Amino acid sequence: MDSRHVTFHLTDHSVANHDAFEPKVTTPSGRGVLAVLKQIENNQRISSSEVWHKKRGDGKKVRVLIKASIISLTEIDTVKQSFSAEVWLSAYFKEPLLKGKKNREEVDWADQWDPRIVLFNAVTVDKEEIKHNLILTDMDDIPIVQITRRVQATFKEPMKLANFPFDYQKLTIKLRSRWPIDQVELMKNMGAKDTIRTDSFTASQEWKLYGHLLCDHDVTKKDLSTSDKQFPLYHITMHVKRKSGFYVWNVALLMFLIMSLSFTAFSVSPDKPESRLSVSLTLLLTSVAFKFMISQNLPTISYLTLLDKYVLLCMIFQCLVAVQNALVSAVSNPVAFDRVSMAVLGGLVIFAHLVLGIVIWRKKRKANNVLRKAKKEYLRTGTSIERFFQRTKCSITGFTDGEVTRVQGF
Repeated sequence: MDSRHVTFHLTDHSVANHDAFEPKVTTPSGRGVLAVLKQIENNQRISSSEVWHKKRGDGKKVRVLIKASIISLTEIDTVKQSFSAEVWLSAYFKEPLLKGKKNREEVDWADQWDPRIVLFNAVTVDKEEIKHNLILTDMDDIPIVQITRRVQATFKEPMKLANFPFDYQKLTIKLRSRWPIDQVELMKNMGAKDTIRTDSFTASQEWKLYGHLLCDHDVTKKDLSTSDKQFPLYHITMHVKRKSGFYVWNVALLMFLIMSLSFTAFSVSPDKPESRLSVSLTLLLTSVAFKFMISQNLPTISYLTLLDKYVLLCMIFQCLVAVQNALVSAVSNPVAFDRVSMAVLGGLVIFAHLVLGIVIWRKKRKANNVLRKAKKEYLRTGTSIERFFQRTKCSITGFTDGEVTRVQGF
């Protein structure tokens, strides 16, 4: 079976045209042997837009270095669990076959080997610019190929919303090579810092964007792959923390006020339970309608967020008040029963809010510790890279494990 990789692209031409499958014969006269071989390869393709990806002739594994810069993070959609960003990516790898080439104009980039890096979790790509460059170094006679991509796309990101609206999120751009791990590995360029611009962040009213960017390599899992091979991955992770003020003032506070109004039912005479129930049930139905409105701002998830728990807690309290209003007319001493009920229910409300406050404080402290640790890791790596560059003036390194260790030692 042919081991070549083939990518098909739909065109507007009809594949039913019999002439499109007729072999074309050309003669080598005036065109050269290479031109004839290229024409034969094109004649064997099903369509002019079909791409054949050839393996490297030397059969060696290639290490591709990645440098990432987030130009702008434009939108974070909690309901769709996605985010949009404009990214600048640069991939570097050594190409021995280009020895002797002096500049990029001497290279036919269409015939060169490509690492076949794709945006693995991109939903839509709105704009993409790809450029090739040839870099010559004094330390090595093997040229370095640079492929830069400026991409504006929307990426899928499953969000963890258990602590909503006091949550933080990891927004990850996943790169994957279509070559298996025995042919390509994706690693960080240890000669330059990965950067992110926080001044162009357009969702700053709802989120806080942190200025650190963590990059790490990985491989695909066999049980999640359609083949028995594993492929290299590269993760570019941003951190954002939600600003909870909107939900505290417009949701939690309103629910607290609606719940507190349930105490007004005790102002109605105990011998009129129907009037008390009218007040309690009206407020309960108001809370139910409010809960449905909150659900529209969240994706369909199978667990409760912190805000869901608080809203349900308020509704449970209102149900207890309604039950008390129904039973008050059946007791022998309704006035004493009202006093005891008000004291117990009031104590439960205070205790529940104290517990909830402690839980929120602990979760926020845990999130801050995670973000502080990520920032420290980014600064530590950045400091090593800056010291290495000041000593060597080298901005592209990491092609071997020894080079990576050398940078980390600075």
